[in-house]
Amino acid sequence: MIRLSALLAAMAAAPLAAAQPEVDALIRDFAQQPVAQRVPVAGIARVPAVLAAAGVSRFEVADWGGPPIPVWVLRPATAAPDAPVMFVMHGVGRDADRYVAEWVNMATREGLIVVVPEFTKGGFPTNDNYSYGAMFAIDGSLRPRSAWSYSAIDVIFDRVVAREKLTAKDYVLFGHSAGAQFVHRFVMLGFGQKMSRAISANSGSYTWPSGRNRWPFGVGNLPPGLWQPERAFASPMLIMQGTADNDPNYPSLPRQPEAMAQGPHRLARGKAFYAAAQDAAKQAGVRFGWSCALVPDVGHDNGGMAPYAIRLLRAGPLPTGGECVMEAKIPR
Repeated sequence: MIRLSALLAAMAAAPLAAAQPEVDALIRDFAQQPVAQRVPVAGIARVPAVLAAAGVSRFEVADWGGPPIPVWVLRPATAAPDAPVMFVMHGVGRDADRYVAEWVNMATREGLIVVVPEFTKGGFPTNDNYSYGAMFAIDGSLRPRSAWSYSAIDVIFDRVVAREKLTAKDYVLFGHSAGAQFVHRFVMLGFGQKMSRAISANSGSYTWPSGRNRWPFGVGNLPPGLWQPERAFASPMLIMQGTADNDPNYPSLPRQPEAMAQGPHRLARGKAFYAAAQDAAKQAGVRFGWSCALVPDVGHDNGGMAPYAIRLLRAGPLPTGGECVMEAKIPR
């Protein structure tokens, strides 16, 4: 796996920049509009002027094995050609504009390039097509690997690097909510040859690494060779949980029987998944490279989790295994 030294050095040297109140106002405006009404099935048509002024652009990647994917790229003025690159995977609302907006101030401060692929409802209608990977056809047969949603990420990275004339050789993959589902399953299937670290924040359900549950809730029905514990558990993945993401009645909480068996809410499910992964790695006799962090007093909130993700990246390699570690609170 690619080392994080270049990323951490770049972030440590990044200049500070003032917060952007215009972006904060746009985020508040987004929050007042129902996502289902604000985000069209075909995707978001334009970049808001406030985000464009902050360094956000949007282009489409169509030269991979699946439907075209609009890609939002945040390159603040502080991001040099050797800037680190972070993918941010949006949630079930497919509101890539809000996700990129919530990273503007941090990316500007850190000199960080943020990439948000927009998995539109038109191209990826359901969770099966997005966070579950688009792996299986309607008849249950395995689709070509090049058509799985996970296969798009490295292609998008290459296109961003070429388009922005960057020198980056790797990226960090961060996902929140449904995006966190995408990220941990991406890692479990061994994707991301150019990924330096994965961060799965506040996932609603998980693919259990043991037992008989079928994909996407377990690995029990995967064809031989797809589930490789040695490869999956060696990946440097961080499981992040907000301690206030503990509402069993949260509207978008997955409620399939397999998901409900994982715990009553996201916090419980994440902790149980991390413990189950450690046990599965031990049973398989393979190295465990995952970490777990608890974020105090943050609920189901991408913007609330993001500053902790940045701080944890700055900290360098994290302790692996053991209990989930409670983070010191960042004043808001």
